[in-house]
Amino acid sequence: MTTQDSKTRADALVARGRTLLERGDLPTATNLLNQAVKLYWAIGEQYAAAAQIGNYGWALRRKGRPDLARPYLEQAAEIFAQLGMADFAERHRFAAEDDHAGVTPELLAGMPPAVRGALERGDVAGLQFALDALPVAERALLVERLVAAGVISTGGGETSTDEAVRQFEPLLQGIAGVALGDQSERAEIETTLGDLERKGWRMRGVVAQIWAGERNPDALTQNLDELDRALVARILALIVGAGA
Repeated sequence: MTTQDSKTRADALVARGRTLLERGDLPTATNLLNQAVKLYWAIGEQYAAAAQIGNYGWALRRKGRPDLARPYLEQAAEIFAQLGMADFAERHRFAAEDDHAGVTPELLAGMPPAVRGALERGDVAGLQFALDALPVAERALLVERLVAAGVISTGGGETSTDEAVRQFEPLLQGIAGVALGDQSERAEIETTLGDLERKGWRMRGVVAQIWAGERNPDALTQNLDELDRALVARILALIVGAGA
């Protein structure tokens, strides 16, 4: 079996397991995840392994089982830390440690003043306004902390692809910015893409095609998995939204 065949097989196992988890078949879903993770490790796809382990933990949290989610979130945090992805590690570690504690003094202390004030007043509209005013990356991190604490809900409909897009949003915006002519962050983005590729994320070639002018999603997403296709779609949407 080639590396691509193994990755395709692992992605298929994850997709099937996600469906079974939503149906309540936890034992089979867990077994499929374990099979997929073994395949990812065997072909050096450490990022994919960490992401899918973490996604499984988040899915369990959304189903109201933070006790079952904890070991998966902790394992994902450990792998992300080993890969040098500190932000991802922090998010998963926080979710693992928190048990829907609600609005606590510790949670409030880590919030920007406007967010903290809205939480203290119980002002839902004010909270949304305060979150919307934050930079994208900071807002995503705070939303994850509030969801993990049980203060707000994502509605249970967020998928692993939604999570991946949200986590990578600042990078995706930077990639789109270069495609639109802003070269100020290109060198930094290229370094980041190289680091991610060494950790198993196969997007550097696709980004190069986008920067060269390719806009056909079919041409760009050949041999990509579901997560990477979602990231490409987001980059193209940012470019189109800017009128390019």
